[in-house]
Amino acid sequence: MFHNQVIITEKDKLITDAHPKTNILYNYGIIDAFIGGLYKGSLPIKDLKLKGDFGIGAPDMLDGELTMLNGKAYQTKSTGETTVLDNDHKTSFSTVTFFKADTTFTVNGTMEQKALLETIESKLINKNAMYAIRITGDFNNVKTRAFPPVKEEPFPVLSTILDRQQFFDIQNTAGTLVGYHLPEYLNGIQVSGFHLHYLSSDTKQGGHVLGFKGQNLKIEIAVLKNFELEAPTSTDFQHFQFRKKHNEALERVEQGQ
Repeated sequence: MFHNQVIITEKDKLITDAHPKTNILYNYGIIDAFIGGLYKGSLPIKDLKLKGDFGIGAPDMLDGELTMLNGKAYQTKSTGETTVLDNDHKTSFSTVTFFKADTTFTVNGTMEQKALLETIESKLINKNAMYAIRITGDFNNVKTRAFPPVKEEPFPVLSTILDRQQFFDIQNTAGTLVGYHLPEYLNGIQVSGFHLHYLSSDTKQGGHVLGFKGQNLKIEIAVLKNFELEAPTSTDFQHFQFRKKHNEALERVEQGQ
């Protein structure tokens, strides 16, 4: 299977897959297309694993949430069940990296999501950099969600089926928050700011994170200096109508006005 691929690096050199390198952000799909209804998977998990051992994404047909940790991809379904994804399962949108922390610190006291994320953000010196974030420890509670699979066609826009999402309040759990903090300039391709998924230590619970309260937390941050974008070549993607974002200043410059 062939896909459109764009590789952006700091040093203007192409990256090959011969020897996996750490802390390169690999992005399959476009978030605006995904939330616009392109839920059908097109990249096998076995191929996704060639690009990273850590990350988040969406299973085929929006069937739950995808979390990759330590080289294994997990699916949390709308029933709450979390299982390992088969290598032949296909994702429609995923973001992974070979994770290697640049910064590590611990929080012994109890902290809620807002306070902890503010603490983490204060340590992100370059506000326009890309970061992978892993938070491991004990959680009083983690609130997550997952969608059931979409079966009807044409596929509905995600914002119109929010009433289908199922919520989970996971109590007294140990596990890992997996995710990223990405800059505003990637908006439309990715989700800017924090985006986290959860996987319990026994790998039985997880999902897209909406809130948490934890303690004895180990926070690991990796600076991602390169960005690799791979766009699907499916017919649905080829004909998807992206909404034009107007940048008046740029348009004036390009038109010589």
